[in-house]
Amino acid sequence: MADEELKKAFQDLQFKTNETRGLIAQGEITKKVNAQKQRMSELSAESIAEVPDCHTVYRSVGRMFLLSTKESEISRHNQEALEYKQKVDAFTKQKEYLQRGLEEAERNLREMIQARRA
Repeated sequence: MADEELKKAFQDLQFKTNETRGLIAQGEITKKVNAQKQRMSELSAESIAEVPDCHTVYRSVGRMFLLSTKESEISRHNQEALEYKQKVDAFTKQKEYLQRGLEEAERNLREMIQARRA
């Protein structure tokens, strides 16, 4: 009976470990992509800021171009960069949460093994 409980606990821990590692790996990729997009938005805002005020600025939407103001494009790119930064921060918090949950499961399993030995 005790062996079956330990076996099931080990299987659950292994499943949770694999699932958590997969989520963390997937999140790292997403984090990297969002960090790149954030950097591109910041660079775009910087390059638009260098454009003289007398030049017209167009925004590409699909296959068409919309006339836009320089200030609105800079603010749009800054807003995009902020959104990407928030996504990166959210993943960092999620990663910490997943790692704490995994450590908790491992600790519970160790306690169960020690309780069975006693």
